[in-house]
Amino acid sequence: MKAADFFREVRQGKLFSLCYFWGPEKWLIDEAVKRIEEKALVPATRDFNREILDAGETSAESILASLQAFPVRSPRRLVIIRQADQAWKKNPQPFLDYFQNPNPRTCAIFIGERADLRTRFFQALEKTGIVVPFYPPFERELSRWIHTQAEQLGYSLTEDAVTLLVERVGPNLREIQVELQKLALGKTPGKKVEEKDILALTEDTRSESPFEFPQAVGRLSMRESLRLLQKNLQQGESPVLLFSLLVRQLRLIRRAGNLRAEGLGKKEIEGKLRIHPRNAESFWRQAENFSPSLLESLWKRTLKADQRLKGSRAEKRLVLEEYLLGLLCPSPEGPQVNGRPVPGKK
Repeated sequence: MKAADFFREVRQGKLFSLCYFWGPEKWLIDEAVKRIEEKALVPATRDFNREILDAGETSAESILASLQAFPVRSPRRLVIIRQADQAWKKNPQPFLDYFQNPNPRTCAIFIGERADLRTRFFQALEKTGIVVPFYPPFERELSRWIHTQAEQLGYSLTEDAVTLLVERVGPNLREIQVELQKLALGKTPGKKVEEKDILALTEDTRSESPFEFPQAVGRLSMRESLRLLQKNLQQGESPVLLFSLLVRQLRLIRRAGNLRAEGLGKKEIEGKLRIHPRNAESFWRQAENFSPSLLESLWKRTLKADQRLKGSRAEKRLVLEEYLLGLLCPSPEGPQVNGRPVPGKK
């Protein structure tokens, strides 16, 4: 089940008695647990009916005994099993029978880092429960989420302010939530938060992965590409590494174009190039930005930049910046795609 579907069904009044939550977005997982707790437990007896266990430290037998226990003056109990990867990786067998007939008076929430739906543990769990992955939202979803959170705090943000907030803080929802709460302090009701407010109250604490740099270049986003380049260099990443990652992405795009010309479908190409399904949509959008003639014209410039990075005394940062600007701004009018300017990419 997708996270959005889970939250929608909970809002509509559905209560799940058997869940496995996993993924990198811990804030969303905490929110999901909170929503179930609000529906399952009575505030007056909450402490008697809420139990947190660790599958790495608690035996399967003890976990199952807790799941089978009955609530005290409450319709249900809530049992949260953290480090749940240990349960399905080391000793899943004791849980299989329980999953077939779970205690209807207990809401069991397993929280892990990963999930392998091919294993018997998950196959049995999904027959009577749900497995929900929680990933950071995509760019458009993240923007909507920020606007919604700000509205709940009593103010609104301009689109430029949202963009700058994500640039400075990163996509981590918990950290963004903290910054939004800071922005709410002393804010005049009804007044929009602008870029200057973001600059005044937030620090550029975001740690950037070097793998995000070629993705931004593939999107032909000048502002984001230069920001990611500078941030990675500040973090100590090698200019040669960043250049290599960028060239690799361009080669993948070129190879994808050649395979399409040979008549292969997108799914076949994704398999050959090992493009993860989650990244496929973004990859194909990037591929549309580069015509075969544009890619062909890049290789002479790419070879020259490679030689300068590895063999000359020129400052490597400047060599990489020069290559990047030549790629994104090949004409005075700004970035071009198939001979046409790219709107909003300067």
